[in-house]
Amino acid sequence: MKKRYLVFTDLDGTLLNHQDYSFAPAKEALALLKYRSIPLIIATSKTFSEVVVLQKELGMRQPFIVENGAGIFVPSESVLAREMAFKEEWIKFSKAHSYTELRLFFTHMKRSYSIKGFGDMSVDEVIQHTGLPREESLNAMKRDFSEPFLMQDERELEALKKEANEEGFDIVKGGRFYHLVSLLQDKANAMLTLAHMYEEYYNQKCTKIALGDSANDFTMIKKADIGVLVPLYDGSFSAIGNADIKRADYPGPKGWNSSILEIFDGL
Repeated sequence: MKKRYLVFTDLDGTLLNHQDYSFAPAKEALALLKYRSIPLIIATSKTFSEVVVLQKELGMRQPFIVENGAGIFVPSESVLAREMAFKEEWIKFSKAHSYTELRLFFTHMKRSYSIKGFGDMSVDEVIQHTGLPREESLNAMKRDFSEPFLMQDERELEALKKEANEEGFDIVKGGRFYHLVSLLQDKANAMLTLAHMYEEYYNQKCTKIALGDSANDFTMIKKADIGVLVPLYDGSFSAIGNADIKRADYPGPKGWNSSILEIFDGL
């Protein structure tokens, strides 16, 4: 029986360069995955609108995970959607709090903590903090399930996280921002859900490969069959503990490229 593989990847600082968001150094490995018909599943803190645009640039339409595991989107033509009687172009799966609920809680917390979210920022401020062009910044502000935010005093983090947990929310750290999300929402759970859908369709186990660089990628990397930690843009690694994982040789898409090529050279 043919072995099945699924590649799950973070974007910023992993498949995309931290400074200019380019994936050019990863083109060889991207071509390999396409040639071998291996699904490349984006798992990101970015929004639906951002990922749709990026997938067009990558020349693909695959299921993907948004806003740190809060939502899964499956294109209607995917093998995973063949049994579903949906007419939408993209089929959405989510059990997360709505953005309205997140903003209500976040607004309440602003009275006690030095935090500022995307919902409090102008598009020019988002451009300043992300380095994204205007159109991409507008897409980044189209949140459905999470609120990226800046924290002026990180000593407040523990207390904020405790209050968030008590109300059914959580705080996760990404490459540039903290993110207010639903409790128990993470990339790992979304990865396992999508992997199960593929395994049901193919009626066999799929080998899960996951790559990421930040704290919000750790559970996904650890629960994959093959996990790869990509170094940060300065060459250091996020502290992930004694997990049985691979470590990429280079930051960003260059390290992503070499890791994928090395993995599939041995498979």
